[in-house]
Amino acid sequence: MSLAEVYNVLVPRVYAAGGEVGVDVQLPGHISRFTNIASVLGFVLNIILGIGIFLTVAYLVIGGIQYVTSKGDVKAADTARQSITNAVIGFVVIMGATTIKFIVQATLGTDDVAVDNVLPTGF
Repeated sequence: MSLAEVYNVLVPRVYAAGGEVGVDVQLPGHISRFTNIASVLGFVLNIILGIGIFLTVAYLVIGGIQYVTSKGDVKAADTARQSITNAVIGFVVIMGATTIKFIVQATLGTDDVAVDNVLPTGF
């Protein structure tokens, strides 16, 4: 008896089921607004952009406070100026990412072009 014959005897055959393939499940609450991968990615990108804007503003404020409290120290003033410059560069990058997001969404024809409703409703 060969190995193939033993395999055919011991392992039952499995056949694919006929009929329609799909899932008809209603998701509860705020999860139901995610109907496709584009809406999930858009939501995640909105969260990331929101965090980035918050961090940019915080970094700008910290740099401003450092500049005001440098008290004429050239090295501290340069460090604060560099912090402010980095915050402005970060803001430009975030605005560029937001612009690219809008262009891609408009090109793909998705209806989620607004940055509003970042947090899910229903909490």
